[in-house]
Amino acid sequence: MSVPMPHESPRVTDAKPGTLFLVGDVFAEFAHHEGVFTVSQLARLIRNGAFPESAGGVRVSVGQGVSLFDVQYVRDTLARRGLTDLVVIDDQALHTRAGREIAHKHRPENVLISAPRPVGDDWYEADLLVDGDNEVMSDHLTGQHMQGMLATEAGRQMFIAVAEQFYLPHEAVGSSYFVIDSFATRYRNFLFPLPAVVRCRVLAHRTPHRTRMTFHCELSVSQGGSETAGMEVRFTAFDTQVSHAKETRAAQRSLQDGVALATAAAAAQAPARAEVRTS
Repeated sequence: MSVPMPHESPRVTDAKPGTLFLVGDVFAEFAHHEGVFTVSQLARLIRNGAFPESAGGVRVSVGQGVSLFDVQYVRDTLARRGLTDLVVIDDQALHTRAGREIAHKHRPENVLISAPRPVGDDWYEADLLVDGDNEVMSDHLTGQHMQGMLATEAGRQMFIAVAEQFYLPHEAVGSSYFVIDSFATRYRNFLFPLPAVVRCRVLAHRTPHRTRMTFHCELSVSQGGSETAGMEVRFTAFDTQVSHAKETRAAQRSLQDGVALATAAAAAQAPARAEVRTS
């Protein structure tokens, strides 16, 4: 969803001299700002001999919506014009995308974070990595900012990845089932297709039973030194077999309740139909 927020103009002031930002083609409107290019725009400039303009080196910082495939396309275009040594593309974060086991996603384009890294006691951070083909991006884009659900989903993936990578027993990694007890999100600023960081602080965790572990975490998505969204979550990691058994029982109860409601509705409508036939 696109969340209304106080109006802010996009800032591209974090760039150092000689630094440009590269964003995915889906963010063409944001690329109207000076110092920002889409993949297609930059490749076209290189082919036309208009890039780089200066004799010095240029550093390209990868923003959102750019894949490794896109970066290789730009590098190949640079190589054909002999510009490889003049342009440095910082795509390191794209090589650290969290894996399927800890992100709980089957398709790489749907993973929104890099592998979490510890930055303090019970503190972790990861890079925000929005692929242009991400499932959240598939049918909604408003203006120059990214929809709020990307921040929420990045936070969800982050706390799961942190629990999987740093807290669950080794034998439980990749085989646990996560159930959210509460998840509150506060949107503070627009999130633009520039580099951003997802942070997670584990406030508490305990193991009330050998088949489950509970967590209480605070999360944030920050960009340019400012928080764009903050989250607080409580969740439980269950042993998969235990969770599947609980889920099956809950599904059966829900089905029984649905049948009972449908039966009651049909019985309530029966006299009305009978009156229509005899009138």
